[in-house]
Formats: sequence, structure tokens, C-alpha cells
Amino acid sequence: MSRGEFLLDADYDSVGRTLRQLMKDRRVERVGRGQYRKAEPGKRPAITETIGAAIARKVRRSKRNVFLRSDFAPLGSYDAVGRALRQKATEGQLVQIGYGLYAKAEVSPFTGKPVPIVGIKKLATEALGRLGKKVAPSSLEDAYNRGRSTQVPTGRVVAVEDRVRRRIGYDGNYVVLERAR
Repeated sequence: MSRGEFLLDADYDSVGRTLRQLMKDRRVERVGRGQYRKAEPGKRPAITETIGAAIARKVRRSKRNVFLRSDFAPLGSYDAVGRALRQKATEGQLVQIGYGLYAKAEVSPFTGKPVPIVGIKKLATEALGRLGKKVAPSSLEDAYNRGRSTQVPTGRVVAVEDRVRRRIGYDGNYVVLERAR
């Protein structure tokens, strides 16, 4: 049963107080955010985890390197998920690479700051793919691959077929987005 089913003629706070009292009396147990069930005698109550712990578990188990804020929306409210993501960024498990974009990170042994696990070009390509944008080889990569230039591209330029109004990067290092031809 959900918390919403208890809202009869009571306000939100009184329903919360009643649910806390029922949990204290071990008549109801919490099984998730806003979800409760009738407690079974002799059985231990289900252990609920925090939003931060759920985010950490999801990031750790995922093969992806880039996460959207919307990936974590089912875990809690917009504000609560935002607080948990900022906390994970502070702890060094995630790094914000754009508006609503986060990447797996680890603490650098050289600077002591969190840095993404993979390179910035791969992060940008994966992030743009997650946002539904098509990525193509940049003009610099194309010139090098066709033999028109001997300069090796740095990998900081990504060509995008669609319009993108975001900056993707971290710690002052951003990818330059150009229009694909």
C-alpha cells in the first residue's frame, strides 16, 4: 500500500505521524519511499536504503560511464536526487560533466580531485548518444583520416548532426562541438 491511500480527510503531516506510530508499534513496515505493508509477526522489517546508497549501487553496477539525472528519478523527488548527486560528486564517486549529466569518477592520485574514469571525448560521445544526438567524425579527424593533414587531432572536437546547446566537460576542460557536414 502507498502513503497516498491513507489520505482521507487528513493533512500530510498527520498521516506521517500516524504511519510513524504504526511502524513503532510494529503493525506496519516501510518497504520503500512512500510504500508500506502490513508487518508480519516474527519477521524482521525490510531495510530501506537512502537515495545516496541507491545511487551509489546503481552507478557501481552499471556498465555505463555517463548518467542522466533522470536515470535516478524513480529513487526520490527532484530535490532529494539532486542533493544525493551533489553529495556523490563531493565524495568523488561522480563528477558533473554538464547540466544533468554525471560521469563515473575516481580520485586522482596526482591532484586529489575526482576525475572521470574515461577520456573526455568518450564521455562527450556517450553523453550526446544518451541525449539522442548523432555524433560524426569532426572535420579535423576527417582531414587526418583522408591524408589531407598530418596533424593528429586532439580529440576535443566532436561533430554533432543536431543542434546542441550544452557544454560538456569538467574542471575547465570542455569539448568543442561543431556542426557535422
